Amino acid sequence: MRSGDERLLNPADLPSSLWDAGSKILSLPPALARAYETLIDRHGPRALANSRDRDDSPVGGLTQEKTDEHFAQAFDGSAARAQLAMLDPKKDATAASNAYIKSLAGNRLSLTDAPCGAGAAALAFLANAAALRASGVLPREPLDVYLIGAELSEPARVYAEELLAELTPSLEAQGIFVAAEFVFWDVTDDLRNTDLIRKMTLAAASNPNRLLVVANFNAFLEKEAKKKDAEPQLAELFRHASGKQSVVVWIEPDMNRAVCSLFPWLCKMIKGAWRRFATVTMNIDDPIATSHARFHLPLNPDQTARVGFAVMPIELVRSSK
Repeated sequence: MRSGDERLLNPADLPSSLWDAGSKILSLPPALARAYETLIDRHGPRALANSRDRDDSPVGGLTQEKTDEHFAQAFDGSAARAQLAMLDPKKDATAASNAYIKSLAGNRLSLTDAPCGAGAAALAFLANAAALRASGVLPREPLDVYLIGAELSEPARVYAEELLAELTPSLEAQGIFVAAEFVFWDVTDDLRNTDLIRKMTLAAASNPNRLLVVANFNAFLEKEAKKKDAEPQLAELFRHASGKQSVVVWIEPDMNRAVCSLFPWLCKMIKGAWRRFATVTMNIDDPIATSHARFHLPLNPDQTARVGFAVMPIELVRSSK
């Protein structure tokens, strides 16, 4: 899955409801934007959303207060980041875009989002797949998804469940049927990590196509200096995400902390973990794929904000030795 591969999604085919090619501005899928606004009004953090500081985006936390702040001020940006990587309208990240489109094309998919937060990445992928189907860009093949959202924050998991419930009618209208569980996961706890791996293994038995999404983890791993504590569990998680019909895509904001520190550490960690018993194929020889664009704020559509990504698609192909 190299960056020069033929694209599965032609940017020229993107509907204007998702990407305005003239102004080069993204819009979240209407169903996702409506679901987000519904929860904002249901739980009351609209004032927080209107007071967002674009120069100091919150990173979330375990409390309801921290979760509300992140949901109101950063969820839409996280969803737009995932959308930008999937649609890749500027052709900056073909390998990652192809991985998402291939996984969401049809059949049966085991989708793990860890950490999932309020579900921004996984739900953005599903909502965009439904919107592309509704526009005739992607075929409306039946897609059964078993979604595992793994997250430390209980309030964030509650938001993810409610958002999925709001999205379900629009997904099912386009032949996308999602069964989901949102579970407690602490990447520094080996027993909790084992619990997650067990759930992934059981899900893969009936949903053989597997996609592991890791998104927006750099603040926890880098800023809070948790890489050392998390490394054994991440190595184990990736081992169980290896093999045929499996792909991992790690996506972060396009900041130096991710591009110059987190991703090089990740490459080194994976190479070390598989050196003796597997062949690892991934995009590490070329510069990390990055891109940016502006997106309409779903709560204030006449306003836009910048979003960018740095993304690493990883195929963990076991050797035959």
